[in-house]
Amino acid sequence: MRNDNLQFKRLTEKRDALVNRLSAYRHILRGTIIQRGNICGKAGCRCKKKEHPLLHGPYRYLSHRSRQAASMIFLNKIKLSYASRGVRQYRELIELVYQISEINFKILRHHYARLPNE
Repeated sequence: MRNDNLQFKRLTEKRDALVNRLSAYRHILRGTIIQRGNICGKAGCRCKKKEHPLLHGPYRYLSHRSRQAASMIFLNKIKLSYASRGVRQYRELIELVYQISEINFKILRHHYARLPNE
């Protein structure tokens, strides 16, 4: 029984430490940074050749899908830095949520009798 109490304490302490880290994620962006070339509006430009066109760029964009539609934002150097951090934070946050969920699953499976009535 003592080992069981110790295991429950370790799980809840680990979960609480992970939950405390959640507030550090302020720049979360769900999306993908993509790179693509563009076609311009000039009639005789190299980007409009029928065979082997040379597109302008490549340029970077943040691709994002909301419930309504997909959209893209052109990323200059400043925006690229911010977007890269936000996408990285989103991946880290999802991993953190999975870890918290796994701990909660173990607590529910093995230590349900110790759960507070909330």
